Amino acid sequence: MLRTLNFSESKTFECGGRKFALAESISFARFMELQKLILEFGFSSNFQDMYKNLLILYDNLNSLKFADSAVLVHNMMYGIIKLDDKEDSALKIASLFINEEGEDVTVYDDAKTKDKINCWGRELDVTPFYSLAVSLVPAWTTAFKHVSQKSSQEPAKGS
Repeated sequence: MLRTLNFSESKTFECGGRKFALAESISFARFMELQKLILEFGFSSNFQDMYKNLLILYDNLNSLKFADSAVLVHNMMYGIIKLDDKEDSALKIASLFINEEGEDVTVYDDAKTKDKINCWGRELDVTPFYSLAVSLVPAWTTAFKHVSQKSSQEPAKGS
């Protein structure tokens, strides 16, 4: 059974015989990586863009713009396929702030990031790590809430 951490109760935990601690801040190198990961996290999970693209597709099809529609559908399919190939950006964001005992916190090390995530994945529930990442990317939750509310309030076109 997976253990569930609560970062509001404890900023430290053990996993796989290793000690980890949640940091309040990160180094310049990790901040630079965080900026990239925030974009990756947002674009791979951006419901607002997906909804907007579907509206454009709907309008293109109604206007008989089949070539434009085909390009848009292709790009959306390619984006979904790419998601399967990607490592989870939310876990990578969390790993920037969670350091293993003795880890050099002044650098970003992709191999170390993968190693930490693999270790956590063997024993721990993903939810606290995902929640941590979401709390660090507030624009994503704002966009998600906006799109969710808007789509639930709008009647479907053509109905």
